[in-house]
Amino acid sequence: MAKGGRGVSMPDDIALDPVQSAIWESLAPSGDNNFTKQDVEPLRELCFWHAVFRSAQNAISKGDGRISIFDAVGYKPFKSPDGRSLPMMRKSPALAVLKEASAEIRALSDQLGLSPKSRAEASAPQKRTTEKAQLLQLATSRPAPRRAVGE
Repeated sequence: MAKGGRGVSMPDDIALDPVQSAIWESLAPSGDNNFTKQDVEPLRELCFWHAVFRSAQNAISKGDGRISIFDAVGYKPFKSPDGRSLPMMRKSPALAVLKEASAEIRALSDQLGLSPKSRAEASAPQKRTTEKAQLLQLATSRPAPRRAVGE
């Protein structure tokens, strides 16, 4: 529990990582959050996946606002017509990491009720069954098997 407030406090190991601690603080401000002890592990995982996402993002960033989704892995065994070596390229492994981290972030955000979708589902009123729907359900349901008197 957060000291002097409500909710949960940031774990010490999360506080040591600047990326994870910034995510934690934005999601669960110290002393002012609605999370419970049961939410600590999913929050911890969410902070981890945000840090992984940020690291993969940095791996493909050029620093000038551009990204590089291909990595040079060597040179082709032949030269270009003007005599330059031609690099062999592959898709950056960071792209797969970004995809996985995005999926984990989305799932954990839904689990914690942080995504717009999960908030909408939580606040949506339960649909009431109308009288017509009840009659239709009764008409289409299978009747119980008949039994002889005395069975």
